[in-house]
Amino acid sequence: MNAPCPRTLRSYQQRAASYLYERDIAFLVAPLGAGKGAAALTAIAELIHDGHRRHALVIAPKLVAETVWPQEVLVWAHLRHLRVAVLDENPERRRALLATAAERELTAIGVDLVPWLIDELAAVADDHPLLDVLVIDETSRLKDPSGKRARALLKVAGHFKTRWGLTGTPRPNSAMDLFMPAAIISDGALWGRAFIPWQKRHFRPRDPFGREWRALPGAEDRIAADFGTVAMKVSDADMPDLPPLNVVVTPVKLPDDVMVTYATMQHELFAAIEERSIEAVSPLVATSKCAQIANGFLYDAGNEDPVAVHSVKIDWLRELVESLDGEPLLIAYEFIEDLRTIRRAFGAVPVLGNPTPAREAKQLIEDWNAGKLPLLALHPASAGHGLNLQYGGSRMAWLSPSWSAELTEQAIARIYRPGQTQHVTIHVCVAAGTVDEMKRDRVIGKMSAQEAFRRHLERV
Repeated sequence: MNAPCPRTLRSYQQRAASYLYERDIAFLVAPLGAGKGAAALTAIAELIHDGHRRHALVIAPKLVAETVWPQEVLVWAHLRHLRVAVLDENPERRRALLATAAERELTAIGVDLVPWLIDELAAVADDHPLLDVLVIDETSRLKDPSGKRARALLKVAGHFKTRWGLTGTPRPNSAMDLFMPAAIISDGALWGRAFIPWQKRHFRPRDPFGREWRALPGAEDRIAADFGTVAMKVSDADMPDLPPLNVVVTPVKLPDDVMVTYATMQHELFAAIEERSIEAVSPLVATSKCAQIANGFLYDAGNEDPVAVHSVKIDWLRELVESLDGEPLLIAYEFIEDLRTIRRAFGAVPVLGNPTPAREAKQLIEDWNAGKLPLLALHPASAGHGLNLQYGGSRMAWLSPSWSAELTEQAIARIYRPGQTQHVTIHVCVAAGTVDEMKRDRVIGKMSAQEAFRRHLERV
């Protein structure tokens, strides 16, 4: 397997570090795997060395905060002097670590603990080192204007002297995803702090209920131009060359009786399987149950009581694993029953993300990158951001497409990133005539819109 080489900052990382150093409000938008964390840490180290700041608080996806940020300071020679603590233990230990923040340069915490963090920061004096620098890694995690974490951060953002946002997917669904991260990082200076008035100035609802909105003419360009005033964009041309990426979508046909069950659930919101009558309380719930049927099972009363429906997809995965003849494979799954099915087929396949604890996850990452794991499962929502898995393999399998363009792009970037030297192949299983096809098409559309936004930023 590939091994990490001694690291030297690339020219675009040096430019990014300078950009951040010079600004108290800034976004760094860079392709996945570009090394945004190293650039931010370099800027932090220089700010501290020059006496401008004393400490940085990093908020990141849980697994990234617990494994990636502590590791980053070890792999770069110019960062090894930075002392790091991760707030990932019980509340008493977290509270004790916060109290000693002035004794180190960096504190990292998972975004899942933001509500707890905000309560603790309420008692911190404005001149405390904890409030010197705030770095939010993967700002798209805070895109929901009604989300508790984002709203809580917005209340305290102004107390931090310096605020930076790092992201590879700035607008995973639409331009509206930019508002809340921008409100937090700029403390409302860019577009204000109230989402609804801003939304109504730039968008109109597609339906009477306001479930989906479309941008008004010229709004996308205005939003991108505004955002460009506080953002540095690393273009794809700045990135080191990556090997080819090939996405292989394999349609599979479900048995006729399964498609009858699928159609019944889709149109009548119930299904009769193995003398059970399983109902969906709404069309939205029925859509989720249709996705379960497409994958080979159906939940009844909770996810501990699934009914097996077919084995088409796991048979597809068995054939793929057999054809790889021991070549490592990363497997993305959607439902917990998918993971159980994978383990019934292949034994105790290790998994990244919940419920694997951070210490065990760190060892799994090391083992994968050392070529010791033929199979490794991950859930894109809990382990799809920020992890470096490019040294252990170059193939990924999806039992089904994801609904989320962001999670899809982020998960693929775990192996398709700088350091990867092998041709990367992504295998996606799509059940023909099912919601899988809608998910596939939706993701492709969203990724295209996001790429257009990135290109616009390059012109700003």
